[in-house]
Amino acid sequence: MQYKKITSKKIYEIVTQQIQDMVKSGELKPGDKLDSVEQLAKNFNVGRSAVREALSALKAIGLVEMKQGEGTYIKEYDFSQLTSSVASSSLLTSKEIFEFYEVRKIIETGSATLAAQRRTQAELDKMQEALAEMAQASGNEALGEQADVKFHLAIAEATHNSVLIKLMHQISDTVCETMREARRAWLYSEETSLEKLYQEHVSIYKAIEEREASLAQQLMLAHLVKVEEGAKNLLPSMEKKESSQR
Repeated sequence: MQYKKITSKKIYEIVTQQIQDMVKSGELKPGDKLDSVEQLAKNFNVGRSAVREALSALKAIGLVEMKQGEGTYIKEYDFSQLTSSVASSSLLTSKEIFEFYEVRKIIETGSATLAAQRRTQAELDKMQEALAEMAQASGNEALGEQADVKFHLAIAEATHNSVLIKLMHQISDTVCETMREARRAWLYSEETSLEKLYQEHVSIYKAIEEREASLAQQLMLAHLVKVEEGAKNLLPSMEKKESSQR
């Protein structure tokens, strides 16, 4: 018998789900104004950054609307249209994992291009925050992985393309899972790999900051190719695992 792998949810995902459940139950209705970030953090007993990430995810799927200077409001929403995230990487075959990398290269090189053209200072600040967390995560791979995904999501949000943002949030868990082993395989291939990975992200950030769209696209592609190469180093073990499950 094959059992489904249990994965723990991030705090912001729990907050996101609870707000969705409140809307589904009618406790929150279209047009209702949510409490401030600070008050929501107190209500859920979580940090403000978790609330901000949850609101960003809810905005991406179209459940809330953020009005400048007014606050965040619940929107009309058809939950039947909410698509589930891409399947967990633990349930994907090696072929599907590499197809997923192909999708990432198509989506994220385009994201980097648009982000360089459209980014605001607030969005650059989010990228810098993710980079700072990545730099401080030395020795803690879980935090490093989360900061990595946060950086890529911040780039997507800087595109101001609602469909692209929604798509990136939907696949974020799979991005995190597929990058985990590949990232580790690449990171530990040489002592300076962690610093090199960080510097790749910094280079992408600088290109976006300087509105160098073509360079941002090239750097993002080079980065994703390198991560994919890390995954290829694990191909024999992945194929062996798939064979044993047949």
